[in-house]
Amino acid sequence: MIMAVNEAANLGSAIKDAAFATEYVLVEATVQTRDDGSVPMVILSSDDAVRVISAHAPRIIYLVEQVFDLAGEIETARDELDDIGVERSPDHLKAVHRRFASFDGQIGATIASFMIDGVLHTAVATSAWHDEFGEAVETILEGARERARVGQVSKHSEEAKAIERKALVLVRHPSFNHGRVSFDKRMALAETLFQDNPHILSEVTRRAENLFWLEQSGVKLEEV
Repeated sequence: MIMAVNEAANLGSAIKDAAFATEYVLVEATVQTRDDGSVPMVILSSDDAVRVISAHAPRIIYLVEQVFDLAGEIETARDELDDIGVERSPDHLKAVHRRFASFDGQIGATIASFMIDGVLHTAVATSAWHDEFGEAVETILEGARERARVGQVSKHSEEAKAIERKALVLVRHPSFNHGRVSFDKRMALAETLFQDNPHILSEVTRRAENLFWLEQSGVKLEEV
């Protein structure tokens, strides 16, 4: 059996050999381009960034060393918990604060950027403990989001039950189908009976009209 020529492997080997022979820097990365005319960009590993800088000596290197502000990070997490709608300072967030207290003030992330041949080169490095902190906080936030979602479902379920109960009371009232009826008149009756907010009263009235139609169709309301 004749093996087909692997053009992909041959091209990779040829370029690696050429780079080695000419002492050019070979970087395994993809240049990212966009249609909006922005500068092409390539993301480098830390080692590749150092090799490229050493070989090409860009005139300007933009360097950001982010100092880990534990109090600020915890406060941001607490604000997010506030937005979600849970207790402001739960014990598990305090536990994260204690766990990472020794890293406060240390450099948690470094970002380096520089231009070569019209391409923006960027390298990002984060410490292991910085990543662990982010994961710990995100676990807490995701748990809070899930509890909030469950709470909303439960709340909506309770609201639906309350609307159903009020609709049954409304549809059984003698004035519900008395004289010339309309949705507004029935909603006014609901307001007199329940004194709830307009949105709930509208839902109650709409449900009562549906129940009335079902009853007229021969369905017993106790079965609904």
